[in-house]
This record gives sequence, C-alpha cells and structure tokens, in this order.
Amino acid sequence: MSAHIRTLIQVSLPLALAQLAEMAMGVTDTILLGSLGVDAVAIGGISNNFFFTTMISFQAVLGGVGVLLSHARGGVEHGHHGGHDKRSIISAGVMVALLAFIPCLLILLCSSPIFTWMGEPDLVVTQGGRFIDVLLYALLPNLVLLGLCRVALPSLGAESLLLWTMPIMAVCNGVLNAALIHGWFGLPAYGLFGSAHATMLTGWGASLVLLGLCLRKANLRALLKPMKVRLSLIKELLHLGLPMMVTATAELLLFQITTLNAGRLGTHSLAAHQVALNTISLFFMVCLAIGQAANVRVAYWRGAKRPLEACRASSGALLLVLLWTILTGLVLMLSPDWIARLYYTGTPPDAGTFATTVLLLKIAGIFQIVDGIQAVCNGALRGCGDTVVPMVISIVTYGLVGIGLGYWLAFCQGYGVKGLWIGLAAGLGVTAVALGLRLYMLLYRRVGSVSS
Repeated sequence: MSAHIRTLIQVSLPLALAQLAEMAMGVTDTILLGSLGVDAVAIGGISNNFFFTTMISFQAVLGGVGVLLSHARGGVEHGHHGGHDKRSIISAGVMVALLAFIPCLLILLCSSPIFTWMGEPDLVVTQGGRFIDVLLYALLPNLVLLGLCRVALPSLGAESLLLWTMPIMAVCNGVLNAALIHGWFGLPAYGLFGSAHATMLTGWGASLVLLGLCLRKANLRALLKPMKVRLSLIKELLHLGLPMMVTATAELLLFQITTLNAGRLGTHSLAAHQVALNTISLFFMVCLAIGQAANVRVAYWRGAKRPLEACRASSGALLLVLLWTILTGLVLMLSPDWIARLYYTGTPPDAGTFATTVLLLKIAGIFQIVDGIQAVCNGALRGCGDTVVPMVISIVTYGLVGIGLGYWLAFCQGYGVKGLWIGLAAGLGVTAVALGLRLYMLLYRRVGSVSS
C-alpha cells in the first residue's frame, strides 16, 4: 500500500500545484481589476467566470483520453498489448477536442444575449460581451492544447511538466495584467480589457510552452505525430467523455445555482457564501488532484490486468483524501473566526454577516470530507471505464438533494443561506455514498469474488 500512496502523491502533487496556480490567476485578475473600481471587478468577474465555466464543461469530454492512455500504458509496461496504441489515442483526442471546440465557441459568441437573458445590467451586457470576445482568441489553445495536456501528461507519467509550466504562467499572467491594464513597460493602457488581453496571451503562452516541452522529450514527441483516426476510437472516447462532460456541468451548475440563490437572500448572505465557497474551492484542488491520480492509477492497473493492484490504488487514494479532508475540516471547524477575518480585512462586516460566515465555514468542515470522497470515487470509477452510472447519480443527487433540499430549507423553512449549505453538504454526501457503493460493486466485490 505504501508504494501506491507514494505513486499517488507523485502524480497528484504536481496536478494540485498546477490547479492552485490557475486559481491564483483568477485571484490576481480580480485584485488588479479592483484598482479600476467596482464595475470593472463585476464585469471582469462575471465574464471570466462565464468563459472558463463554459470551456471547462466542454473540456471534460477529453477525460476519456486520459483513461485510455493510462490503460494502454499499463498494458504495455506489463506485457499486455491488446489495448489501443497511444499515438492513435492522442490523434483521436485532438479530433474530439476540435469537435468540442465548435459548440463551445458558438455558446461563447452568444455571451451578450445570454447576459441579457440573465437580466444583467446593460454595462455588463455590452462590456462583458467585448471582454469575452477578446478571450475567444485563446479558446482553441485553452480547450485543445491545454485540455489535452491536462489529461494526457499524468496518464503518460509526465505530470511534472504541468508543475513547471503553470506556476510560471501564473506569475506572467499577473505581470501582463498589470502592464496592460495600467500601461506599464511602454505598453498601451487598455484598462478593463487589458485584463482580457493578458488572460488571452497567457493561454497561448502556457499552451505553446507545454507543447514545446513535450516536443523536447523523444517519447512524447513520437506520440504527437498525427495518424489516421479510426471512427470506432472516436466513438469510444465520446462514450467515455460525454458522460464526464455532463457530470462536470451538473457539478458546476450545483454551485452556480446555489450562488444565485444566495444572492436572492441579500448581499450579507452572498458575502458569507462567497467566503466559504472560496475557502473550500482552495482546499478542494488537492482532493481533485487525488481523484485524478486515482483515475490514472486505476486505469493503469486495469490495463496491466491486475485488478487487485487497482483496488489498492483506489484504497490508497481514499486514504489520502480522508487524511487531507479531515485535517482541513478540523481547521475549518476549529478556526473559522480566524479564516473569516482573513477575508474581511477592510471594513469589518456587521456581527450577523460575520456570524453567518463562521457558521458556513463550520458546515464546510464536514462538506470537505464528503466532497473529497466523491471526487476520488468518481476518479476511480472513470479509471474503470464507468462514466454513465456516475453521471446519472450526479444529476439526481445534485439536482434533487443539493439544489432541491437546499432551496426548500433556505426559502420554505427559513434557514436562509445556512439551508443552502446544508443542501450542498447533503447532496455531496449522498453522491459520495452512491459512488462508493458503485465502486465497491464494480471493483472491490469483483476482485474479492475472483480471489475467493
């Protein structure tokens, strides 16, 4: 078990640091736009959020590439060559990414009408649409190149390339934002739209740097040579990836709708909600990385036709995520006042808002544990090639329990934003139990029956 845990840490640590670096880009953008006023923060925030949420949803369709690559790698390294050729998987993955690019582009081109339909102010509709129009110039490299690198490199044992690239890009993004917003270093001062140009250039920079690093490695360079793509392989990738995309969309909608409902309860409830959500999002990056590592290692051992090792990899990932979430959960439950004060460094909030923030952070302490478990179970199931049943589970639990129960508690029973968060925790808890049972039936019980 210790060998599995070491490997899982080796895979998940670079992924977690890369994801944290990406989060830092969003924080940097918000801070720098703050110098232009509240309107700039609001427009930049909603535009970036809409762009990246939409892109990430479509990017999730590439998850099947990682599963098949890990499966193929495990087979090759353990003498089983019955799977797909890795080069053919990469070529098919590029085709799937280009297919996903088209509907994603069409949705983002309609950002202004969508903002109008959402009832956003005229300033957000006009300037937010222009902001997204600039970001669109980097949609192709973000969705295709970066998207494929995120799923392919960990599956090929080259996840360290993400570690070297993304933190550097986060720093470059901050410098470019400041320079193009304020006109530093002789560059033009674009104001609000300087942030969009900086984010667009960063997307191209990160994509080209990662591509260059891949081309420098002979084993990776050989896999990037295009080859004829079989329709059957594209269908297999879509069979795996489309349910992943729907699941990712369902989870994003769970948090987006909860945030909108928190806004209906007033700015004080929304402020407390955002503080708690930002905090757990930061901690969840580690859970997500461990879940991705579980995906890679379970698929690897299944390709090697060693299901017992796949079970051990899954158990190691569950142990790691439990250790992490229990630790962070204790921090949230024992020191919520200290965490809340980190966010309210300016004008102190009223006592009610502060108390609500502290309460939500305590709920988040429990929330962290079930959220981490469901992330790992989902990752392990994907490694088993099971994506349709987890998709159905997620839609039902997120919709009925996460959103439905939260709405009923908040607006019908008078619990307010606390009710929304109880709904979130309950929804993710039911999801964790259901996915855990599915993983037991699909992986652990089968291994036990074979052993006996």
